[in-house]
Amino acid sequence: MEICTRRLLCSLILIVAVSVAYAAPVYHPPGSNLSAGDVSNGQSIISDITNPAASAVQLKNDGAHVQFGLISNIGIGFEYGQVDNVFDIIDEKAEAYSDGLRVTVPAFTGNPTNPGDVSQYIADIQQAIDIPVADINNVLATVAADGYGKVFGSMNLPLTPVVVGNDFLAGVLVFDASVSVATKAVGLYDSIDIDFADVQAQLLSGNTVLDLGEVDLDLSNPSDPLMKVTNDTTLLTRAAGVSEFALGYSRQLFRHEAGDLFGGLRAKYYRVGMAQAATRLGNLTDAEQLFQDARDAPLNYDSNFGLDLGVLWVSENYRLGATLMNLNAPTFRFSGLNVSGYSDGPIAHLLAQDYVYKMETQLKLEAALFSSNRQWAINAGLDANAVPDPFSDDYQWATLSAAYLTDSWWIPGARIGYRANLAGENMNYATLGATLFKVFNIDLARALNTVTIDGSRVPRGAMLNMGLELSF
Repeated sequence: MEICTRRLLCSLILIVAVSVAYAAPVYHPPGSNLSAGDVSNGQSIISDITNPAASAVQLKNDGAHVQFGLISNIGIGFEYGQVDNVFDIIDEKAEAYSDGLRVTVPAFTGNPTNPGDVSQYIADIQQAIDIPVADINNVLATVAADGYGKVFGSMNLPLTPVVVGNDFLAGVLVFDASVSVATKAVGLYDSIDIDFADVQAQLLSGNTVLDLGEVDLDLSNPSDPLMKVTNDTTLLTRAAGVSEFALGYSRQLFRHEAGDLFGGLRAKYYRVGMAQAATRLGNLTDAEQLFQDARDAPLNYDSNFGLDLGVLWVSENYRLGATLMNLNAPTFRFSGLNVSGYSDGPIAHLLAQDYVYKMETQLKLEAALFSSNRQWAINAGLDANAVPDPFSDDYQWATLSAAYLTDSWWIPGARIGYRANLAGENMNYATLGATLFKVFNIDLARALNTVTIDGSRVPRGAMLNMGLELSF
């Protein structure tokens, strides 16, 4: 457990070191949205800027007002793939690559000039090597498909968001500035290929170290043969993010005795950074080195603009809303890695090509049902489609929560909920949150999926958000 904690701490240090990233990331809901869902409930600034139309509701209810966050949201989280002891497996296979793997090969007792004896010995060598090579291939394929470690964090800049509503504007202006960062380590699997074609010639030449292509077999000590592997199996670490500056406007569009319709739009400036580091498995000394490599890798940047649109229908006891995020689907491009030293193959081609991140358009739907005194609420949110994060992992959240909303300085607000990712890794979280003294929010999420890390059974993911905000 101590090793697991150290790895997580190392990853969080990387978050601080990278310093720019993706605001309100799809994998890390901000503020009280973590437990309440991406719904507009009037309880926090973060919830009231999620839908660009929601801020104007406060103007209708309270008149002219100003809201701002001292530090409205700061959060951290982690997520593991579904391979038990993935870091131990990586370390074990890295050692097999660099230090060699013991195999059982019978001593050659035949006549080296007899082709039949040599052929039989070659068959014995092949049989002895096939077992450990198949094991390494199978394990690495599993790690590449399902084994990863992801760590992330986010925060709004101090005093943001700023919400200003008055009659002169006929609506509400919102300015927001936020940063966050994420890093992910994954395996790129290159199968181990063995060439036995010239083994006979090597044996007849008296070689004690047999070159079998991507495998060398050391027979200098017949009682303890040693196999070493050399290929392009690689551990790739990416650190990614965006700095976001947003300006939004919302107002009431339509009034009816059954309810009111609000609309809003939000323009955003993105500055996206991406760092990439590739380490061959054979050159890896410890899985923690992956995060060190990403921390030391230079960041490449690209910039673009985004546009969000939102509508919200507000009645006495319910709300219905929809938001189109990144309507223009901004795209960001980053240069590939230097692959000198790699063989000309699929891994080299993958590493060398430019990496493109597209913030695809997403439709978010929301609904909230309130009690007659508006202190109790049931919230539901649904992403109508999946969108990728900077690492091409898909997210499509569905959330359900119940909340007690308070206007008291002394009676805390509370919320409990469930959120599920309907795409990608299909992660499920139980969530819990509280509002203390009307200004301090704390929210937790714990994955219901589990995995074994360093011998301890732990949740595959967890998130923690905190925030402090004021209004007058």
